[in-house]
Amino acid sequence: MLVYGEAGTGKTTMVLQAATAAAKEGLKVIYIDSDRSFTEQRFNQIAMDRCRELSELIHLFLPETFSEQRTIVESLENYVTPSLGLVVVDSVSSLYRAAFDGEGSIFNLNRDLSRQLAYLAELAKQHCIACLLTSQVHARLTSPASDIEPVARRTLLHLPRLILRLRNTPKPSVKEFVVERIEGVEGGRNSCLVALKNSGLTEARG
Repeated sequence: MLVYGEAGTGKTTMVLQAATAAAKEGLKVIYIDSDRSFTEQRFNQIAMDRCRELSELIHLFLPETFSEQRTIVESLENYVTPSLGLVVVDSVSSLYRAAFDGEGSIFNLNRDLSRQLAYLAELAKQHCIACLLTSQVHARLTSPASDIEPVARRTLLHLPRLILRLRNTPKPSVKEFVVERIEGVEGGRNSCLVALKNSGLTEARG
């Protein structure tokens, strides 16, 4: 599953909440924090009185470069156990973007990103493990120019069977979740409103 959206739309809160929910079911979680957005304070707000217990099941990796991210992703098979239920990469494109802005060639970076996505897809298929990825965004180069799309769109949108876009609304605490693809088929853009609170995401009322 791929989740993308502008800053402040709740991407990290969503994946933290998913990781916490998996841990509550007794499942192990691999959390690759390429964005450095996982904070103890935010986790404690979501996990509440079970934060110490649940943190034992969430294994945090902090790659500093895109090549380190690739190495971690390609070594995930070593961490597969019957209790592994979720792999999170937040965000799969932040270190890609940093490498692109540096010395990385676009061809090699896209190849490496494709390899990571293919590896995660195969891992999910073979071991029935959920993979939840987030992506940074940038403005479209084509009309409508005011719209946004995931970084490395052509590469990133190739494999995920479920794509969810998060949008800000005029009310800062309310976000719009838009289903853009489901089961590999482009959806009808069904959407719902979600409230962003300290304890996580809940149904928006009123």
